Amino acid sequence: MAKVNVFSIECKSLMTKSGIESIDYAVNPYFGCQHGCVYCYATFMARFRKAPGEWGSFVGVKENAPEVIAKEVGRRRPGVVTFGTVCDAYQPVEKRTRISRACLEAFVGAEGFDVGVLTKSDLVVRDVDVLERLESPDVGFSITCLDAGLAKLVEPGASTPSARLAAMRELAERGIAVWGFFGPILPTLTDSEDAIEEVLREMDRAGASRVLVDRMNLYPKPWSRFRSALERAFPERVEDARAIKADPGAYEEELRERVGVAVARVGVEAEICF
Repeated sequence: MAKVNVFSIECKSLMTKSGIESIDYAVNPYFGCQHGCVYCYATFMARFRKAPGEWGSFVGVKENAPEVIAKEVGRRRPGVVTFGTVCDAYQPVEKRTRISRACLEAFVGAEGFDVGVLTKSDLVVRDVDVLERLESPDVGFSITCLDAGLAKLVEPGASTPSARLAAMRELAERGIAVWGFFGPILPTLTDSEDAIEEVLREMDRAGASRVLVDRMNLYPKPWSRFRSALERAFPERVEDARAIKADPGAYEEELRERVGVAVARVGVEAEICF
C-alpha cells in the first residue's frame, strides 16, 4: 500500500444530518480514506477542505471527534446513525488512533439511537465489546468481489474479501446483526450472473441478514480511475466498459435482471438500489 499523508484536523460537528432516506445522522471520524478505491464516489469531499493530494493519498484525523460527538449525543434527537458514509471509519489508521472506537463509545447508554457501521475492514471486530453494549447495533460489510488479486487492484488499502467475510461471520456469531453491501458491481469484472451469485452466496453463508446491491456510479472521477485500472490490468475489457459508459440505461436494466436471477437462486433477502 502506498504511503499516505496522515495529519490532524479538528471538527465543529460530527453527527451530520444525512441525505440518505434511511439514515438520520452520518458520522465520519476521518477526512479522506486510505482504502484508495478506484470507484470511490466520495472524492467530491475534497472540495470542502484544501485536500493535500489525490483522494486516497491522505487522511485527516478528526482528533477532537470523541469530545464533539459526546456532546452531540446528548443534544440530538434520537435516530439512525451510520459510521462511514464518505470515509471508512475502520481504515488502517484507526488501528492506531482508535478515534472511531471512542466515538462509538459515546452512544453506549444513549437511548433511541440505532447505531450502524459500514466498512471494508475486519478491524471492526476489535470493537465488538463496544458494539455489544449499544442499544441496537449493526455492521455492514462492503464487498465488491471475492478475488483477492482483483480486490488489491480496485481497493488496495482495504482488508481482503476473505477477511471481511470472516469478520462478518464472527460478529454474527457474537450476536451482532450483520448485513452485506455488494457494491459497486464492477462493469465487465463482477457483473456476470455467476459472479453476482457467488458474492451473494458468500455473504449469506457469513450470516448477512440482508444484502444491498448497487451498480457503479459512472461519474467522471470514478470512471477515470476505473478506466485507468482496466487499462493497466484488463486492457481487453476497456472497449466493453466504454460501451457501458456510453449507454448506461440499457446496461442497468440488464444488470438489474442478472441481480434478480442471482438473488432468486441464493434466496437471500436483497434490495437492488438502482
